[in-house]
Amino acid sequence: DLELPRETRGLPRSRERAKMGFLFPVSGIHSPVSDLRYPISAFRFQMSAFSFLFPSFRFPVSALRYQMSSSILNCGCAAAVFLFAPAAPRAATIAVAPSDDLQAKIDTAAGGDVLLLATGTYRGFRIANRHFTAARPLVIRAAPGAKPLILGKDYTGYLGRLSDSSYLVFDGLTLENSNQPFYCTSIDHCLFLNLEIHNTGQEAIHLRGASHDIDIRHCRIYDTGHYRDQWCEGIYVGMGQPPFEAVENVWIEGNDIHHTGHAEGINLKSRSYHITIRGNRVHDIAPGTATQYNEAGISLEAADLTFRPGVDPDIWIEGNEVDHVKFGRWANGIQASTMGAKIVHNRIHDCQQYGIEFNDYQNGPGVCPNWVYGNTITDCAAGAVNPTTLPCQEADPGPNPNRPQTWYVSADPAL
Repeated sequence: DLELPRETRGLPRSRERAKMGFLFPVSGIHSPVSDLRYPISAFRFQMSAFSFLFPSFRFPVSALRYQMSSSILNCGCAAAVFLFAPAAPRAATIAVAPSDDLQAKIDTAAGGDVLLLATGTYRGFRIANRHFTAARPLVIRAAPGAKPLILGKDYTGYLGRLSDSSYLVFDGLTLENSNQPFYCTSIDHCLFLNLEIHNTGQEAIHLRGASHDIDIRHCRIYDTGHYRDQWCEGIYVGMGQPPFEAVENVWIEGNDIHHTGHAEGINLKSRSYHITIRGNRVHDIAPGTATQYNEAGISLEAADLTFRPGVDPDIWIEGNEVDHVKFGRWANGIQASTMGAKIVHNRIHDCQQYGIEFNDYQNGPGVCPNWVYGNTITDCAAGAVNPTTLPCQEADPGPNPNRPQTWYVSADPAL
């Protein structure tokens, strides 16, 4: 049985016929017997003949829109065509206190919800197989004026373990004392904004798998590597050994990255495509150990020339300040490679070795050229740029075609 409730006020009054695939809301049912219009509340419909389509349950009026034509109501036959349109749930702003279970709040959140975290300490969380939209993302951010801390223990595990999910925003949070605070596998359309990440075992933010369309903007990342100081990059894109993974469309802007153990501030691995590193300050870096080839404040690893041969990776390193790269096994400002990059308008100074260092490893056919233009390099002990056999253009490569994502406006007016 389908019983319609009595609350029918305010329903629209349309007499248009129903067509399959479209919804035509009306306020009553047209009878073939008397040509009268009856209020919905006056009818109780037997749907047993259509039990294979409509199980026995109740619908609130707000979740049901239908049209019943007089041509299908005859001789007392209970035949009808119903088209159902459940009302979309309203997005909610949800206040979260330190006494709440943050994981439970995340698990029950719907698209468009904003979780506002109050000042206090929270445990880490996991998000897996959650897909939202640009119009209705899931936002987890600090409440106005609040300083929420996501805290781990003993440099183990993760604080934000993200996988196979889309349209997530993390804004204004502090993460501390775990091995890898954000470890992200095959996520897309995610924003990491205004974060403070420090006191970590290894790398602060790791993007891997088939991740794409990721922004990391205006974060402070520092004091990494308390567990393994050679694998503690501030931002780590891709994988360091086969099988490599293609990570694409990453925008890294306006971050302050320093004191990352003996690793790089920002490190791109093979199969990184359409990456912009713009307007960051990377400083006080000591890359490299006796067993680890970390060579610069910002580094690009050798390309996988068997993957998408002839395709320009479209890497832009522009407008950054890289300084005080010293006291590691290597100490260059920016390292370029066979991946090819546009290295333009950076300010590089106070490096123990070169301002820009070209690594010729695996140089050969299919290598994309590096573009070096408009950089200011001072006080680098070994010189501005090392000699190289890599193809290199000392010219303006033109404008960067990539852009940050714009579907979310941060609570921080600086963004």
